[in-house]
Amino acid sequence: MAKTRALDKLKEKTADLKPTVFTQEVYIKANLIVLPELRNLIPPLREDEFQQLESNLLANGIKDPLTIWETTATVVAEGLGPDSASLDLLPAKDDSNKVYVLIDGHNRYDLAMAHRLDYRINIIDFESLDKVRDYMINFQLGRRNLTPEQASYLRGLRYNKLKEGNRFDRINVAQQLAEEYSVSTRTIKRDSDYAKGVDGLSPELKNEVLAGKAKLPRAAAKALARDKPDKPIETLDELNTVLEKLPKTFRNLDELKGQPEEYNDEKSRQIDALIKGVAPEKQARGKDPVGGEGSSRGEASQTLRQDLKSLMEQDITKKEVLLAIIDKAKALLEELD
Repeated sequence: MAKTRALDKLKEKTADLKPTVFTQEVYIKANLIVLPELRNLIPPLREDEFQQLESNLLANGIKDPLTIWETTATVVAEGLGPDSASLDLLPAKDDSNKVYVLIDGHNRYDLAMAHRLDYRINIIDFESLDKVRDYMINFQLGRRNLTPEQASYLRGLRYNKLKEGNRFDRINVAQQLAEEYSVSTRTIKRDSDYAKGVDGLSPELKNEVLAGKAKLPRAAAKALARDKPDKPIETLDELNTVLEKLPKTFRNLDELKGQPEEYNDEKSRQIDALIKGVAPEKQARGKDPVGGEGSSRGEASQTLRQDLKSLMEQDITKKEVLLAIIDKAKALLEELD
């Protein structure tokens, strides 16, 4: 009996003690939530990049802390769609208990779980899931190793989300983001279509496109953005089939992503003519008095011509260069039209 009373007294003395930092960290790691909606915002690593990261972590451990959002189940649920599978990952909406959501370090977390590696955590606070998305997108856009497709997708995602919350056009979202990312408003709007098109793909195919393993030409992305498929597209063959059924026809996906050499040569001749001088009637429209609208348009078209010349000096057999040339040529035609 004496032993029992001693244990009871010990429990009474320790009942009000706050958990230590160590025990709290253990609890957070054991209950960490990984939301697919947030994970999909992280551009996938190429296979060689992932292998290099794995080798580094196995040799040196995980040095940089993983960033965790401390919040409640209610706040997370408010930012998810009613049909989101992520709702099943959340505990009961009891706001007396905190939930912990991973927002940075997904690849490191996967490797930590696979190899039982320890890691540190950094707790951060946000008022909503939308704020978390903005933070993650901006953080990713600050990376130096993003491909053009990944950067375009992330900018488009942010534009689409901001536009959705700006239905009464209180601000010019395209102009705001164009200034923030040092691109044109036209680029931001093209990014919007590209992001919508990419989001019409299955997670697996989307990752292949953003990792550069498969190409989704902008024309195809724009078509998917305009006529959203009933279900996510799983393969490139399925994508070809869907595109062929759309009202506006264009070269099929295979031709767009693997341009035949004779097409490259013809396109080069067309673009070279465009650089040297557009049709006389369009050139004449740009010759307004100095200081007028034609003057500023002439400066813009001159800049686009210089960009085209620079691109033409690169290897146009590369798909990314050819697509960039086509985009610039279209922009020049729009400027002069």
